[in-house]
Amino acid sequence: MDEENLLFIGAILSIALGGLSLRLVRKNVNLPWNEAMAAHILCLMFITKGIQNAAFGYVNSESTGDIWQFWAQIAVSMDYIFESSIIAIALLYPVPMLRNMKQVKVGLGLVVGLALFRLVLDVVGLNFSVFGLAGVFVFVVVLVWGTVYIKFRLMPAEKSNPSTQNIALVAGLFTTLVLGHVWMWWPGFILQSEYFYFLDPFGVFSSTVANYIWVAGYAVGIAAGLTILIVEIHQAIKGNMNTLLYIISPYFVLGIIGFLIYSQGGASGFGVRSGSEGAVQLWATFTTSMHFTIIRPLIAMYILLRFSLIEINDETKPLAKTMSIVLIVVATSAILELIQSIIPINQMISAALLGIIIALGLGWEEKSFQTLVANPGQLRENIDKRWFPELDIPRGNIGRIEIACLIYSLVSLLIAYYVWEFDVILELQMQRGG
Repeated sequence: MDEENLLFIGAILSIALGGLSLRLVRKNVNLPWNEAMAAHILCLMFITKGIQNAAFGYVNSESTGDIWQFWAQIAVSMDYIFESSIIAIALLYPVPMLRNMKQVKVGLGLVVGLALFRLVLDVVGLNFSVFGLAGVFVFVVVLVWGTVYIKFRLMPAEKSNPSTQNIALVAGLFTTLVLGHVWMWWPGFILQSEYFYFLDPFGVFSSTVANYIWVAGYAVGIAAGLTILIVEIHQAIKGNMNTLLYIISPYFVLGIIGFLIYSQGGASGFGVRSGSEGAVQLWATFTTSMHFTIIRPLIAMYILLRFSLIEINDETKPLAKTMSIVLIVVATSAILELIQSIIPINQMISAALLGIIIALGLGWEEKSFQTLVANPGQLRENIDKRWFPELDIPRGNIGRIEIACLIYSLVSLLIAYYVWEFDVILELQMQRGG
């Protein structure tokens, strides 16, 4: 399976998750203000992430002409939503950093302003420049969710309870969602390998300073990941095991294997039209691309179901099960196709294996779904009320986030057409020696 095909599968997963879960979140009228806003933003983020995955799939395909500029601009515009959404969610959930209405307006206003500012930079031809603050969201993730994780995971025994551990788990899960692919490069960071320190995600389009900010953010992200891993191992030894350890451990184990593969070449296989070949690109597809396209939606679905951002009742249960079944079936089918792309398998055997894997996946989904619904994770029980300020924000105002996202997407479409029509990216490529 080519990488662009995996991107299209990721698009299906992300749009399905975002669309179905958004409908369910709307029905949950019992959510506190910060959880309602974070849930809406999370759903919209995955819808736009699906559009981005599809656009990158077209960019990486062997298309002729200059139409790829249109898709590239759509992709980066949707990525602006992703990065701004991550910052917004970090400021709102699981513990709101925005403590009053003034802070909510200013904080979310700055997040929206960042995305619009970066669109303006695209129009004037300053794409991928240092002014766009690309990669800065990684520092915000590490600072906010890393601090929340450490604070609640290492809370003294007399104050620790299931809610504090759940808060730490949510912070760790979101950090994994954003930085999981980076954690698989941790040996390259520590051993100063070229594939990490010469990372060039946007090729000739980005400047040296912009690349430095990206790598610096990734270095901070790896340091945060190693800290979380050490804390989880320490807590497990003390008998305080958390689900997070099972989720993050594979990333660091795969990092050791990846180091042996990446060390044979000078690239990580990560970037727009990277052109990497052989084992490096294959490994990147099975790890980095897999995280982007399949693992991220699964982590988001777990958060939505586990922590009651979606209320499961007789009315919403069928749709919630449909959402989880779609994600599990598509994800398991994609994984089998990936394996089949490198290991020749007879079509009859492949069909039988697909049926078995889907059956096992559905069986696991049924058991897991019932477990999540029966034992939702609580974040506010036996927690000091000062952590969760009460703000009166009407649900109608929260719903306007969807309108704002729609308007942004339409503006992005017009800007993408402008960039394509006037060859903005091609001119930038020629100016920078591409």
